[in-house]
Amino acid sequence: MDIRVLDKINEHLWEIPRTGDMRVPGRIFASEKLVLEMDEKVREQITNVAMLPGIQLASMAMPDAHWGYGFPIGGVAAFDPEEGGIISMGGVGFDISCGVRTMKTGMSLEAIAPKLERLVDQFYNRIPAGVGSEGLIALNSAQIDEMLMGGAEWAVKRGYGVSEDLEYIENHGRVEGADPDAVSDTAKKRQHREMGTLGSVFFSF
Repeated sequence: MDIRVLDKINEHLWEIPRTGDMRVPGRIFASEKLVLEMDEKVREQITNVAMLPGIQLASMAMPDAHWGYGFPIGGVAAFDPEEGGIISMGGVGFDISCGVRTMKTGMSLEAIAPKLERLVDQFYNRIPAGVGSEGLIALNSAQIDEMLMGGAEWAVKRGYGVSEDLEYIENHGRVEGADPDAVSDTAKKRQHREMGTLGSVFFSF
């Protein structure tokens, strides 16, 4: 992304000024390095979202922002229904549960740099990610329903996370009253193949 068209608010906040039909400015929360690596389409989509009816404060993008379908993936926006605000069921597309996660290794860049290519290759080989990937967790129909009702708590109880993880997830990763019968058989079959996989993965060192 061309940072010359952005206003730098601080080290980790950049603003796309209001122009044309934009109702609010665009704001990107990221370091200069990450902004430079973003596609120009991200700026275009942030700008488009800023034109939507009822949008409040700003059209925002997180540090992992990348090209989506309407919103950029990592895009955030709030809309006021009293001002004709929209409801978007799939603004970013279909990257459900895609998000930012940081894992601290304690290793320095200098120590990793000589082996960086090999390390990324190992991540690629060991972590099922991307379209068409399949995970190692096999669930039957009843277990899928349990997972849908239990959410992140279900995963932690089975050793796929630690209890401290739940403290950093909205509602501890579980929606009260979740109804697995409201999920189609097609969606459940897709979930069966993809349990334990990630979406498109972004590594930063």
